[in-house]
Amino acid sequence: MGDNKRLGFIGLGLMGNGMARLLIKAGYVLTVFDLDPDKMNSFKALGARLASSPKEVGEKSDVVLSSLPDSKAVRDVYQGPAGVLQGSAANAILIDFSTVDPETSRDNDKAAAGKRAKYLDAPVSGGPKEAETGKLVIVVGGDRGAFEEGKPILDILGSTLHYAGPSGSGNIVKLVNNMMSMGNVLIAAEAIVLGVKAGMDSQTLFNILRTSGGRSHHLEKRFPNALVRNFEPGFTIDLAKKDLTLAIEMAKNFSVPVLSAHLSQQLYTVSSALGDGKKDCVSIINLFESWAGVKFQEAKK
Repeated sequence: MGDNKRLGFIGLGLMGNGMARLLIKAGYVLTVFDLDPDKMNSFKALGARLASSPKEVGEKSDVVLSSLPDSKAVRDVYQGPAGVLQGSAANAILIDFSTVDPETSRDNDKAAAGKRAKYLDAPVSGGPKEAETGKLVIVVGGDRGAFEEGKPILDILGSTLHYAGPSGSGNIVKLVNNMMSMGNVLIAAEAIVLGVKAGMDSQTLFNILRTSGGRSHHLEKRFPNALVRNFEPGFTIDLAKKDLTLAIEMAKNFSVPVLSAHLSQQLYTVSSALGDGKKDCVSIINLFESWAGVKFQEAKK
């Protein structure tokens, strides 16, 4: 069963839903908040307490966790007029799992310190399936003591935990990781479509590539779904575009040229504009297929 800490969870979307459910299964009683009342009510049936605002979550929780869509939402939830920090007590631990820019986390960290609370940026790698099964990779920035105190909770949600360093460090690692990940998906899609156009059977090509030097985690994880034309979202095109934009902004702040990231961001933007924004990021293959006039798919039986 969970310990006697009171937990709050804000943001019950694709990722937050599974994470919050895991904590309930572990024995914690959660106070939850989401802008969608239907999502809130689904947790009421599981025994969660419903809050009317992030402030109320702060008032009723020793540890507040959040999974939110973007930097603005993260700032508003913590520092807004009805935000967590308006209600949280001294010594509260605030853990945000969102992928945002490091400065947002550092600003929240400073605001939390003013209330004698401790704020951790803890972006995650993995999708909804990993969120539901506690198999996420969690990269944490912030106070080391708060990380150690929150570790029993994080251990429920993630199979791999990394303490990355001071506030914002988790975000830095996550943005660099997503630059690499989305680049991997992009080049794999481009190369695979070329192989099919040149005459290879899709399944045969994939079977060989997955054992060859060009293989990657995302090739193994996502391209079997592309073969059967399943683009149900794990990590969407729009999220790829958002995270690449954040990475580019971070690079600008340090005067670092990131040419590949710029090209990747533009191609995911095109894919989104053509209607695939809410689909899984592997649907970027549709763009290359439309240019080549072929499909990467299993042979019809």
